[in-house]
Amino acid sequence: MRIAVWTSPLDGRPLMNHRTLRGTLNALGLPNRFSVNQLAEALASKRGRPLRLRSAAFPVAGLSGGLLVTREIDFIAYQSLTSKIHQDHIVCHEFGHLIAGHQPHVVTGADALRLIAPNIDPSVVQRILKRSCSLTEEEIEAENIADLLMSHHIISASHEEWVMTTEAEIQSLLAALGTGDW
Repeated sequence: MRIAVWTSPLDGRPLMNHRTLRGTLNALGLPNRFSVNQLAEALASKRGRPLRLRSAAFPVAGLSGGLLVTREIDFIAYQSLTSKIHQDHIVCHEFGHLIAGHQPHVVTGADALRLIAPNIDPSVVQRILKRSCSLTEEEIEAENIADLLMSHHIISASHEEWVMTTEAEIQSLLAALGTGDW
């Protein structure tokens, strides 16, 4: 039997799978199902500093979230102009970087100022995880962790099932999906 795994060229280790993630979550003292806030509290406790989550109205076509790491605090900003479930996924992606132990890039000066809000003094910034390309091994791993968290562990209070009750609603959906000649 052959098993294909993603490997990171940085250190040769396989990218985190669900079994490894589950072990990490167990070590954090989390139950099988938990909220984004519970995971944030567990990560903050493990890292020994506060972890703050804040929504922000980013341009829709641009950045959807980011992780700022300073000497005193970790800070995750996420897109406010999207659904609650998408916000949870964005935050889980940033958690993925922390869970996997990705090393942040050092950003200083004008670059730091452009990446964070203009009202924050760039001298406060120690490190920030930034994306140069969404196809890097670290971004793939963080996205995979987010997918696993959302699929198996995160309880989203605002998750609502969409139920179609009339024939017109069903026909409208089928028309929107097309004929299925893919």
